[in-house]
Amino acid sequence: MKRIAVSLVVSAVAVLGGAGTANAAGYPTSDFGDDIIGGAAGGTLTWYNRAVGVSGYVRDDAGSGSTTITFEFRQAGTLFDVQTRTASNDYKTFGWTEPGPSGGFSKVDIYLGHGTGKTLVASVPRKV
Repeated sequence: MKRIAVSLVVSAVAVLGGAGTANAAGYPTSDFGDDIIGGAAGGTLTWYNRAVGVSGYVRDDAGSGSTTITFEFRQAGTLFDVQTRTASNDYKTFGWTEPGPSGGFSKVDIYLGHGTGKTLVASVPRKV
């Protein structure tokens, strides 16, 4: 009787463990990247159920000023949050998970700027 119970527990753990691994690897991703005079940025968005994982880099070329990447997280027409990452004469990596509203974000607008200006480099719709 013990042997049957142990076998059932081991089988259940194997099934659940395999399902967890498949789900974690199954989230869709979107790559982004561009360069401007004075700097560049790039990375990946990972679309979770509600949240968006953001990872990448921002690079600022030697000289005056700094390079900033700006992320605007939106659901339909509503702006939920804005995050920026900046480098000054440097190369910096970043990564975080942006918590989202019920239903998740519908898109992320990404801007890249040097000094005081900024340019839209990508408007990335949610992948499902």
